Amino acid sequence: MFDFKWEELIELDYWKGVFQDSTTIILTLLAILGGTWVLLKLRRIFILRVFRITKLEEKQKETLQSLLLSLTKYIIFIIATLMILSNLGVQVGPIIAGAGVLGLAIGFGAQTMVKDFITGFFIIFEDQFSVGDYVTINNGEINGTVVEVGLRATKIRTWAQHVVVIQNSEIRISQNYNRHRMRAIVNVTVPYEVDPADVEQAIYAMSTELVQHHKHLFLLDDKEQVVEPPQLYGITDVENQALGAKYAVIALVKDVHYWTAGKEMRKELIRQLKLRGIRIAYPRRIELLERDGDLVPMGAGQP
Repeated sequence: MFDFKWEELIELDYWKGVFQDSTTIILTLLAILGGTWVLLKLRRIFILRVFRITKLEEKQKETLQSLLLSLTKYIIFIIATLMILSNLGVQVGPIIAGAGVLGLAIGFGAQTMVKDFITGFFIIFEDQFSVGDYVTINNGEINGTVVEVGLRATKIRTWAQHVVVIQNSEIRISQNYNRHRMRAIVNVTVPYEVDPADVEQAIYAMSTELVQHHKHLFLLDDKEQVVEPPQLYGITDVENQALGAKYAVIALVKDVHYWTAGKEMRKELIRQLKLRGIRIAYPRRIELLERDGDLVPMGAGQP
């Protein structure tokens, strides 16, 4: 059944050839694995050094570094795997051709995934948001800090520390709260009876106090001066559901201190209003009493 040539098996040259072939294959595989390891290290060093000399923002650097390191790792692994299979005698040509056909079929059946990749690419390329930015997605549907930006999906950690994964193609509207400068807007409503001049004095005193003791919260120019300190924007509503006059106070602040600046402005404004005996408006019901044929507020004119 088997036609063995025993004389060849016992020949030294036969075993010598087998040993040489096996040794060559093993050494080649070890060289490929070693080269792959070295290439992974070099590609990391190269990418980190390239981004070190760029003028990109730190958050944008981290996002692009993570993306490039992940992408190049997969490319190197795929090339190394094909080289190993080729040295083991496997025909890689049909595998590559089959992968192309399979990729085409998957592309037709996974259009949403393709949309995710395209949208993710433009999010990163246009720097719509980066890792560490606080964002609002789709008109407040998702609020939180970006922890990962990928080609397929974006991960956002909410204030409650939940991690929300949203497909990139589902991101229609995004608001970024971390772009160098933000305008803090604080609204306060006081009764109509309060003189606007008194409110202006309270706002001015609040501004002076914050600039003196919390200067780091605000946007500064080259001379370390506040670009836009807290100031009265104006009366933005005079009806306000019949509560009173609504005043708006604005200030340019650093993006990282946006929420803190707003809280400090509200706290100091309330303190200054109380010092001047000014109450913040709240829903009230005024009962009228008929007196001498006229309607007057109940209690008016009484000692």
